[in-house]
Amino acid sequence: MKNYQDNAWLYKKYCKENLSILDIAKECKTSITTISRWLAKFKIRTIRSYRGSRRGPANPYWKGGRYKDNASGYILVYNPQHPFAKKKGYVVEHRLVMEKFLGRYLRKNELVHHKNGVKDDNRVENLEIILVLGGGQHYGNIWCPFCNKQFKIK
Repeated sequence: MKNYQDNAWLYKKYCKENLSILDIAKECKTSITTISRWLAKFKIRTIRSYRGSRRGPANPYWKGGRYKDNASGYILVYNPQHPFAKKKGYVVEHRLVMEKFLGRYLRKNELVHHKNGVKDDNRVENLEIILVLGGGQHYGNIWCPFCNKQFKIK
């Protein structure tokens, strides 16, 4: 039997001698995870449980809720209440910019196109709405019934 598998020995090292988990792991030539698990098994030290939600701003690694997706090149913004938010609560920023400009949510058949082709350039003047009709085809011009502006449809 290894030293860290003995309840009395582990209690003495951790509580009486006040050694850290890292120090005990070095002495036993094992990992800190192993020592931590044996301490939890003997109820000498409990593994911290997290109370409440750890999503969004409650997460200790939160960086503001805006990041660039390396795969697609688009910027995503954390907005879990949005009707088109993905599973983890993120929405592409160019849709949010266009929705704010129009004052309404975009429909499922409305796409936002970057005029200059730069996917992280989300200025309103660089964005245009493209209406996708049945079969994935999009072409012509439309007038927005809400703001009375004309949009190009390729």
